[in-house]
Amino acid sequence: MDKGIYVSLLPKGKIKRTLTTESGEVELPETTIADEIILFSELDFEHYAQVVELLNTIADAIPSPPKNLTQEEINAYDLLLDTTEDLVTTLEQEDLLCGTLTRTLLEDALPPGCTSPASADQTKSMLLRAVSDPMRFQFLLNSVLYDMKDGIALDLDKKYCALKELVVSQHLILGDGLTARYHFRSVATYYCFLLLHFIVMKPRVLLCQCCGRYFIPKTKKKTLYCDRIFIRNRTCKQVAPGMKHQIEAMRQTVIDEFDRAKRRMYNRYSRALDKKAPSEKDLTLSEYYEWLNRATAARDQFVKGELSQEEALSIINVP
Repeated sequence: MDKGIYVSLLPKGKIKRTLTTESGEVELPETTIADEIILFSELDFEHYAQVVELLNTIADAIPSPPKNLTQEEINAYDLLLDTTEDLVTTLEQEDLLCGTLTRTLLEDALPPGCTSPASADQTKSMLLRAVSDPMRFQFLLNSVLYDMKDGIALDLDKKYCALKELVVSQHLILGDGLTARYHFRSVATYYCFLLLHFIVMKPRVLLCQCCGRYFIPKTKKKTLYCDRIFIRNRTCKQVAPGMKHQIEAMRQTVIDEFDRAKRRMYNRYSRALDKKAPSEKDLTLSEYYEWLNRATAARDQFVKGELSQEEALSIINVP
């Protein structure tokens, strides 16, 4: 089979997945569309973003068009290719699914003979877009979750029009019946496919009022808390009832402010992906993820009583 991920849709929102890598086939654990969406929305790309930022810096040292390159500029092009290979290899080791799909996207995006400096112009543009693919889609996904949590109708004609442009490869398998399996070779197309099914399912997207993370309740019963481990191997749902008044105060301060700040920072830093006209408030993509990790840690420490409200808010609310 071609490299990439093969997905079969099962009843009740479950999916079966086979990942085909350079080393062979890997059966991934059976999961649900909702769990995959929430998991990807929380992936930590801080160190990955730092390397992508480095790639942008290296690419800027290669002139356009790449004619009569100096040896230094040829060395920069070689460094661009080598650093990209190191980045993808590391991602494969840390997250086999994202790493494999980033590699297959690069294989599809880069022109034949891309190792030649003569193709540097086209190569560096396609390469930088490909390695930004996972973060680009995570930004979009978190925006969708934010709107769904607040009950805002999703604007698929303008704001989220990219979701309507999905093209998938479908394989029909004849056995006891006729079943469909879908093949993806990039992070964005795989998660876009899942997100479209997620939206059609019309799930209740909630923000846990204990830990402040998104979750999808498993039943239609009213619930305020998720099943994540909160402290001492006890879940938010187990711990929260005994901390109701404390958690209500936290929700109105740090947890809600973190949620608002994350939205502000998303709008403020996302332009780094597209290199729009800079403003004095813009920060790089890696700085966005650095802030996100610091703010997330501050929120978690506050909830567990390890930081005061003032200390947590001072970390979350940056100038």
